[in-house]
Amino acid sequence: MPKSTLLAALAASLMALAPAHAGDSKAMLTAQAGLAAELIDLTLAKEGAANIMVSPASLAAALGLAALGASDQGKVSIAKGLGFGGEVKGPETALDAMYQEKPPAADAPLTTAVAIVFDDKLVLVPDALSMLAGHRIKPSIEDLDGPKSVEHINGWVKQATRGAIPVILDSPPGGGFVSLGALSFKARWKTSFDRESPASPFQRPDGSTISVPMMHLAGDGQKFRFDEKFTAVDLAYAGGSYSMVVVATRSGKGVGGADLKALASWLQGEKFEAAKGEIFLPRFSLNDGRDLMPILNAMGVAPEKAKDAGFPGFTKENISLARVLQKTMIKVDENGTQAAAATAVITERSIDPKLIRVVADARFAFALRDTRTGLLLAAGLIGDPLLAGE
Repeated sequence: MPKSTLLAALAASLMALAPAHAGDSKAMLTAQAGLAAELIDLTLAKEGAANIMVSPASLAAALGLAALGASDQGKVSIAKGLGFGGEVKGPETALDAMYQEKPPAADAPLTTAVAIVFDDKLVLVPDALSMLAGHRIKPSIEDLDGPKSVEHINGWVKQATRGAIPVILDSPPGGGFVSLGALSFKARWKTSFDRESPASPFQRPDGSTISVPMMHLAGDGQKFRFDEKFTAVDLAYAGGSYSMVVVATRSGKGVGGADLKALASWLQGEKFEAAKGEIFLPRFSLNDGRDLMPILNAMGVAPEKAKDAGFPGFTKENISLARVLQKTMIKVDENGTQAAAATAVITERSIDPKLIRVVADARFAFALRDTRTGLLLAAGLIGDPLLAGE
């Protein structure tokens, strides 16, 4: 079987998650899986990279926070772009899902956080601060053209990701405001893989073959789904609140970007059933990052520069979305998974059978999710497990 490119849409934010109703969780997961599929497909088409990872959760947090002050048209565009369709309040539910009543324990599997920083030269409308307070958000106000803003925002991201992502900005962001979403995840598998990982062949997307350490797990404690083209496992973590779906191909060239929309229900963990199975999965780690703004423009989140105030809930000044910077990391081994993600939305002042085998020996997809809230913590495509990324 050819190699696998890991589908990873890493998402969450550094605040303990509040419990969600089943219906809310299902709607959230559907939106997040659709967002992951589109982000990865468009990024793969644009970059052609072997490995891609995005964070739907941290993106939903940062854009959802910005949407609180957006115009009616902006709210519609952001909700649609984040996968909520006509549910304009969808981005707000993402913020609510990530609210923490109190600081999480130091060893909590998942921590999430959101924040917003306004430029001290931006004139806020009278109701802006009270509106944000209604969503339990206390903004910072500082000089976004000055170097200290870089230090402060990077420090926040480093703390929010428990040190996994130390830097999100390289220079002062400028503009009117920066909204932020971040997460940190670390958990052990419910059932650990075998200690020894023998080397096995893995086919990369370009057709070449490499030898990689292949983790192995056999037994009847996992849930599986398969059809004539794909085979998948839903790997549970200790505690029962999180799981990772891994989707591999039965043959061919591995999972591709064009497959992702068809695999959306798989990534959501639907129609998996307990069965006796055997799993072969390479250890992998990945650091990824990019400006998502071109991809989001193609998705219709910000189709054109605002001709009027784009965020009247915050200010009457003419500002619009400029950059959406995201950095992600993930490490998967025999014991469990560590992952982190941070997204910074930056604005600018605008002038205008009995044994089921899941063998990930070619490009494969994965999706790490919070089964309580429906947030998709990570998803991506991995085509070269030995390529850690920059």
